[in-house]
Amino acid sequence: MSNWRGNKLGGMTPAEMNEFLNGPWLARLACLKPDGWPYVVPVWYHWDGIAFWIVGRERSEWCHYMAHDGRVSLVVDEPVPPIRKVICEGTAVVVEAAVGPHLMTGEKSIWNLIGEKHTGPRYLGAKAKEYRGSVNVEPCWTFKIVPKKLTTWQGFGWAKRYKHPELYPAEGEGKA
Repeated sequence: MSNWRGNKLGGMTPAEMNEFLNGPWLARLACLKPDGWPYVVPVWYHWDGIAFWIVGRERSEWCHYMAHDGRVSLVVDEPVPPIRKVICEGTAVVVEAAVGPHLMTGEKSIWNLIGEKHTGPRYLGAKAKEYRGSVNVEPCWTFKIVPKKLTTWQGFGWAKRYKHPELYPAEGEGKA
């Protein structure tokens, strides 16, 4: 039986992180507007073990922002205990810029393949094929977010670095 606070406290192993990132969670993507203000949007993502893949509609403002300035942050977290999260600081690279539908020629774009094989089934289950049929006609951007820094956490508790040493002397950090 697991503890509501989680059985572990601290960073995740690479295997734990990969397993978590394959869950049903949304990511919150932060990018920079041309005026320097941050812009945050919830997005579906695909994690391939090395990078995040994000697809956005041609007219989505955030796609244009990322094409202009590739510096991004992304967080994936679960909203209930045991809390797990992955925070990414990275660079968004345009893989496909506002690619239109390829269904007429039989050619598949990367965004189409990501949706069919990964994000659609993961987020929509049996409804994925129906949804894909409606969005395959829309031009979309495909971005690969290459992490420069990944931070992970699991468990419902405080990391040692956040604890005030005078309040937690039993952990060897307080005054004698």
